[in-house]
Amino acid sequence: MAQARNPCYLAAMPVFAQLTDFHLRPPGTLTLGEVDTDRLVSAAIDRVNAEHPEIEAVLVTGDLTDLGEEEAYNRAAMLLARFAVPVLVIPGNHDRADVMRDAFAAFPGVATAAVDGKICHATEIGGVTVVSLDTLVANAPHGTVGVEQLDWLDATLAAATGPALVAMHHPPFAVGIGFMDRVSLTDSAALAAVLTRHPNVMRVVCGHVHRTIVGAVGRVPAIAVPGVAHQVHLSLSPEAGPALVMEPPAYGIHIVRDGETISHVAYVDDYGPPIPVARGQTVEAVQ
Repeated sequence: MAQARNPCYLAAMPVFAQLTDFHLRPPGTLTLGEVDTDRLVSAAIDRVNAEHPEIEAVLVTGDLTDLGEEEAYNRAAMLLARFAVPVLVIPGNHDRADVMRDAFAAFPGVATAAVDGKICHATEIGGVTVVSLDTLVANAPHGTVGVEQLDWLDATLAAATGPALVAMHHPPFAVGIGFMDRVSLTDSAALAAVLTRHPNVMRVVCGHVHRTIVGAVGRVPAIAVPGVAHQVHLSLSPEAGPALVMEPPAYGIHIVRDGETISHVAYVDDYGPPIPVARGQTVEAVQ
């Protein structure tokens, strides 16, 4: 959905990488007995560093671990320390807030609770306010923002002097995959009501569904990006049960520029170097 251009936002703005759904286990342990998430997360971080030196921050949108083990969080923090830019982390439904808070105490916004009991924070980077929401409900697969966090979000967006991105784990829109929609966000309508009051919100970015899915919450465009390890099987049958598939790991790149947000999904795997268009051929040759 196109955003109305505001003269205040005409300057170039930053580029953000988004990584999501690590599902790490302690080193040497395969997630679900099948997936070497440690190797895949490490490869994703190295790929982003190699391909995108222009990024100014990394958004990590939840499910850093699969079972909430301390060793897995320590490993996640060690891997994410490879980035030379700020790394903004929030929990997903597989995370344990207490253990995560200890492991990531040195990361922006984690040690200071903007809302009691929540790992949520707002960080201004290059003129963009990144608001990171905690949708974790302890011991439950679904997500909730909650009244206190919605009030904080409302006040934070009102105080922002430029464009804003909202990052969260659970998508605030139906995705059409039955077994994922049954563990979705419970208060999407309340979130939409808050976001609608703030035209400076450019996009909502999230994870949880392990696929590229585009939707909206109120008037605000929203995108879920794939996991950096395994993906969720795309089945539109209402009877289908949860299943994973080893489709290519991926990550998001979000550019805020000229009052708009542009989102890309890029792949971790190496598919060879770019192939230049032959001399004399036009751009149309590769379209």
